[in-house]
Amino acid sequence: MSLETEAEEIIEMLESGDFYAQCPCCNESIPLNRAGLFFLDNFTSGAEELYKRRLDELRERRAELEHRQMKISQSSRSGAKAVNLGFVLEHLAPVMGGFPFELCDCRSLFKPIDYLIFHGLSSKGKVDCVVFVDIKTGHSRLSPPQKAVRSLVECGKVVWDMYTPEAEA
Repeated sequence: MSLETEAEEIIEMLESGDFYAQCPCCNESIPLNRAGLFFLDNFTSGAEELYKRRLDELRERRAELEHRQMKISQSSRSGAKAVNLGFVLEHLAPVMGGFPFELCDCRSLFKPIDYLIFHGLSSKGKVDCVVFVDIKTGHSRLSPPQKAVRSLVECGKVVWDMYTPEAEA
């Protein structure tokens, strides 16, 4: 007896008897005579219709996922470009037109803030004030550490300290 013939006999027996299957999702009992059983690609008409519908749904879902993945990839690339451009502009800002401080007064830190400006150092030879500067492009905002630095400066919690290492014997 061929495998296909044997499968057809088993399906016929299951559909003609009082056999049930239990749905793994909802635990509901399903009579096998209404389940549309089939072997390989030898579908009943109802099962073939359901199979084709599911295939169409899967194709639509795959197309939707590919579209979403493409949008995410494009968004990631443009976001990365904006961030990289911001980093470049942070480094170039002191030499660009419109920068309100003397280039020679600038000292770069870049983390957590971009620059300390020793105002007056290059022109007068003495520092009038120290300015904390962060460069922002586009819609970027201060990070939490940058906000903390700003808050400390605004509250006057800036301290001078000095360290003198001891010469080792």
